[in-house]
Amino acid sequence: MMRPAFTSTKQAAAFALLLLVVLLSPVIVGKNLLPPREQAYSTCGWRMGPVAWIRHEIYEETNDIDIAFVGSSHILHAIDTPYVQARLSEQLHRPAVVRTIGWAGGGYDAFFFIAQDLLTHRRVRLLVFYDENNVLHTRNSLMTFLFRYGENADSLQGLAFADACHFYFSAIVGMPRNLIEIFRPNLAAPLVTAQPNYWERSYGSPSIVELLGATRSELGFTRRLDQDDFTLFLPYQPATGVTAADAEVYSPARKNDFRFTGEAMPDWHLHFAKLFAALARDHGCKLVMLHIPVLGEARLPEIRERRCWPEIMPGLTLLGVPPAKMFGSLTDDEVRQLYFNPAHLNKNGVDYFTPLITPALLNLYEN
Repeated sequence: MMRPAFTSTKQAAAFALLLLVVLLSPVIVGKNLLPPREQAYSTCGWRMGPVAWIRHEIYEETNDIDIAFVGSSHILHAIDTPYVQARLSEQLHRPAVVRTIGWAGGGYDAFFFIAQDLLTHRRVRLLVFYDENNVLHTRNSLMTFLFRYGENADSLQGLAFADACHFYFSAIVGMPRNLIEIFRPNLAAPLVTAQPNYWERSYGSPSIVELLGATRSELGFTRRLDQDDFTLFLPYQPATGVTAADAEVYSPARKNDFRFTGEAMPDWHLHFAKLFAALARDHGCKLVMLHIPVLGEARLPEIRERRCWPEIMPGLTLLGVPPAKMFGSLTDDEVRQLYFNPAHLNKNGVDYFTPLITPALLNLYEN
């Protein structure tokens, strides 16, 4: 016979009270008892992305940003940020400020909270992102760090109860860490270390400081996202005849170059996407959604998106290069030399893609 869980009613009542306190801890702690928001970034490990760089750019730098590339791994691995900064500096006849703010794991939830912190502390003139598409019904693993109920409860208004409960549970999971940080704050991770950090070691990329927050992965191709048996990386420069003039900006007159699939999307995704659009509008920040083609799109004649995003985010500009045009003259093996897995560009891909879309971005910055 198993022993009872509690030997007395008092024990059961004490346990029930403790459980209630745990469940209500985000409400009890509220906003005033939380540690500084900066601590949400100081506790994240390098595998969650170059979060030390994100913290530095949000809380230590104060100057205006001309162009910010913000988002999860597709943005992180797609843009040669120093190249864009150099071209914009030439155009403006002054030193431009261009930064990449990227992390691991997709979703408009993490995207909204990080963008909110960035725009609260720094003025961004043009913010470039991509459709934060992640696996259906999943939440970003950064939520236990980024969603703090006392600060972010307003963002849950309008969400379905079940979806709101997911975020509230994240706040419960993160609460013990938040309470410890009140008495023992975490030190900020150094941006440059004697030993290579995770991204430098695992992806063969130069320092994120040198790349202004981006990565340039010197990895050959592997077929699965969850594998690291990369083939040998070989430098490769495609000779395609594709130019920056092939980049397309969505408009009703050019709609044949775009296709909106209506793919299933959870309501909470749209919820945070719309919150982000309102946030950018309130801060006077222009938005560009950049289509970064994955390997499976290489032969598609048009740019495919899940929704007509300019209708969902008024004022948004949708930019991309039709994949079949971008890769049309390349063989399948040559296309794979631009990727380190089916979803992410490697150094070859970054060096090929960035110059194609930079002139359009600079034009959108000015106009």
